Formats: sequence, C-alpha cells, structure tokens
Amino acid sequence: MTAIEIPKKRTPEKSRAETVRLRRSSQTRAKLDSKKTKQITRQAYQIGSVLLPVEPHPAARRAPLTSSKSRQAQTSGMRSHSLQVRGSARMGTLKTVKQASRHNGYDLAFSLGRTAVHAPAFSLPKLGPRWISAGLTLLLCLVLYSMWTAKAFIVSAAEVTGNQRLDAAEVSAALGVTGQPIFKAIPSQIESNLRTAFPDLAGVSVQVGFPNHIYVNVVERTPILLWSQGENITWIDSTGVSFMPRGNVQGLIPIASNGNPPQLSGASKQSVYDQPFIDPALVQAIVALYPQVPAGSPMIYDPNYGMGWQDPHGWSVYFGQNTQDIPMKEKVYQAILDTINKQGIQPKLISVEYLDAPFYK
Repeated sequence: MTAIEIPKKRTPEKSRAETVRLRRSSQTRAKLDSKKTKQITRQAYQIGSVLLPVEPHPAARRAPLTSSKSRQAQTSGMRSHSLQVRGSARMGTLKTVKQASRHNGYDLAFSLGRTAVHAPAFSLPKLGPRWISAGLTLLLCLVLYSMWTAKAFIVSAAEVTGNQRLDAAEVSAALGVTGQPIFKAIPSQIESNLRTAFPDLAGVSVQVGFPNHIYVNVVERTPILLWSQGENITWIDSTGVSFMPRGNVQGLIPIASNGNPPQLSGASKQSVYDQPFIDPALVQAIVALYPQVPAGSPMIYDPNYGMGWQDPHGWSVYFGQNTQDIPMKEKVYQAILDTINKQGIQPKLISVEYLDAPFYK
C-alpha cells in the first residue's frame, strides 16, 4: 500500500511589526515586575500613627493596565520568553526582600503635625595649638601691662639701715628706680648706683621685696684725714679713698696740701668708688708721724718732699712719702736741729726723707 503523506498545517509567518511589538511588551512587563518588587521592600505606612513592632504591611498597588493587543501578543508564541523573564524577576524580588529583612529592624513613624521645629544651629571654631598659644601670650601681656602700670608696684622710697651720717631720703633719691615699677629694681645695679653717688659708703646690700619694698643696708667709711687743698676739703679713710665731708667727726688729722699726691699704679683697674686718692701706706705714715707734730701746728704735704709740718719757729720739716724708719728719721731731725741751734742758723726747710742724705736750707 502506498502511504499517503498528509501535508502539515503551516502556520502563517508573523510580520516584522508584530515581532517588535511583542518584544517591547515583554520588556515593559519586565520593568513593571521589577518596580513592583522594589515597592514591596519599601513598606508604606500612614502618616500620623505610631506602629508597634509587628510585621509591616505593604500598601496595595493596582495592577498596571495593558492594551488588548499586548495581551494577545503575550498569549501567542512569546509565552516561553515571558516565563523566563518572570522567573528571573521573582528571584530578584526574593533576594531583595531577604536583604531588607536582614538590615531593617522595626520602623517607627512619629507625627509632628504641621509644627516646624528648628534646632539652634551654631558651630565652634576649630582652634589649633598656635591659636591657643597666641591667646595665652595675649593674656600674659595684659597681666604684665596691668602689673607694670599698677600703683601698688611703684617704688616710692627705700628702707635704709646702718646709716649714721647719711640721710635716708638722699639714699632713696639715688636708688635710680624711685617712681618706677618694682620689676625694674635690680639689686646689683642699685648697689652700684648708691656707691657711685656716695663714695663715703664702704659697702651696700640691697634686697627687693614685693609689692614695692626696697631694703638697703649701708656701711659708711670712717674718715681719718681732713685733707684741704686750696678751697677743696675732703675726708680720707684708712684705705686712701677720699669723699665729701658729711656731718661732724671729731679727732681728724688736718693736712694742708700743696699739690696732688702721686697716682698709684693699678688704681684704674678698680671701681670708681674704690679708687684710692692717696697711698694707704702714706695714710699710715701720717698717723704714725702725727704725735711728733707740735701742738697747734698743721701737717703739710708737698709733692716733692712728702709729708711734714710747719714748725712754730718758722721752718718746714719733711719726712718723705713712706713710713720706713720713722723713729730713725726723728733722731736725725733732732740731731740736725741741735746743730743749727748751736750755730745760730735759722733754716727754712729741713728734710730727712733720705737717711743717708739729710739736708736743710
């Protein structure tokens, strides 16, 4: 028997426009499914209510409207393609929901009505170490300025002790810091100022106390000689330092000088107030020789012949400028005096400065 071949029913071919419409409808469907998945994770709540920690209820959403042509296209030969798209969209939705459930706890919504609440807003400047140090420096400058100009720190006078002939008011005037802040008071500088102003001070000790106290303790020199040269009169102590007379001192040895004594070597290296006017050895020689001077006769000093006195009989006697052999010089002088008296000679000058060469004029 001969098999009869039944021709298969041939499905009509789709036009190109219909294929494009089907493709676009499938893409639109996939986008709608993805949007629906995102809206499920959002959890919509009514404003104005506070929900307890219960399972959130997502708000209902209407299904999107589709045209009759798109429905017919979906029921046609593109069902397999749309099923694959739906499957992938559902898998993405499940993953999104799981992730949201892991990270999100309970959502609480509070209603504040229509009241607008504004919190006070202010910002603090960020201060670095330089700004802090600058602020501290400025504060310190203000404190120093206030202390520098305050009357409580102004020096008015000094408390002087140890003075016998020196007036305390004169010492206060010579401080160099009277009327100035106590911070300018430097003890060493004040001591130097006082000893320069008052050479009759052998020592000065200065102490500074707050707020404006200065304590000065002085040691005055003890004069021995009353040195007169022309119209100038000075006092001289045992160290040979000369200073102006102050007050009244008894028992001074008067010296009438015809000129300045020789300068001492090395005196320039000493302080101004410690430089001696005459050699201290000469002062000791005058003290040793003074008992030999006749009563009422002043001692004299000559730059060429040294120290001596004016004898009441009309002649001058000189013993030189050193203290060596004073007793021997006295014996030589007495021998010369006996000789000229026997011979009836009236001398004008007798010098025994050099024992090996005494002479008279």
